[in-house]
Amino acid sequence: MALIDVGGTLWPNSWPFRETDRAGRMQRLAAALPELDAAAIRSLGEDLIASSRPGDEARSVSTENQVSITTPADELITACLTRQGLPAGAGTVRRIRRAMALPVHDRMKPLPGAVELLAEVHALGMRNVVASNTYWRDADSYWEDFRLLGMAAHIDEIITSVDAGHLKPHPAVFEMAMRWAEAPADSCVVIGNREENDIDPALALGMWTILVYPDDPKPAASRAHAVAPDLWACAKALRDMLDHA
Repeated sequence: MALIDVGGTLWPNSWPFRETDRAGRMQRLAAALPELDAAAIRSLGEDLIASSRPGDEARSVSTENQVSITTPADELITACLTRQGLPAGAGTVRRIRRAMALPVHDRMKPLPGAVELLAEVHALGMRNVVASNTYWRDADSYWEDFRLLGMAAHIDEIITSVDAGHLKPHPAVFEMAMRWAEAPADSCVVIGNREENDIDPALALGMWTILVYPDDPKPAASRAHAVAPDLWACAKALRDMLDHA
């Protein structure tokens, strides 16, 4: 099984925030919460956007920011609903979180070689599991993204930090993937661009690792079993790894 990171691995580390994002989120909130009138949607939306803005700004670089670490999205949403005098049931929180996860297909493209890497993993008889740190996005949101990007057919499962309840480098995302696949650690290879979030926790669990940096500077050093500058080189490193396993 290949556990593959997303930001900086399959698609860019960041995508542009646009002036229309606010209106887009308001429209998605209105569709997700049809029981609320326009004024309530506007007030809730402004609260959500203002409360999460430091996280959005930091996510232009990385999901590892103070907001995502100390205030998970569900907690932030619950606090906003409470301030607005609205019920904060689990279903409502989930709908709001998905509404806040704007689609990315019209603002960025997969990194070069991403589809080919996923296809090569399948050709080698392995399964592709997306294993990603996120803020708003859960697995269902990611499935929508990958369908619109034409990549969903190459993916077998998606597990995010939202679904696992912890951000990488916590092992929860990797352990959830192993449970889904019923696969031992030594049959898994983690492919990602972050030493601290992808490589180190995977090595601690006894997994194989490939560090890729298609959207990052060349690392000075890595503990990974292989290091690849792009996703085509990553596919070759995976083939070589399996040949010598």
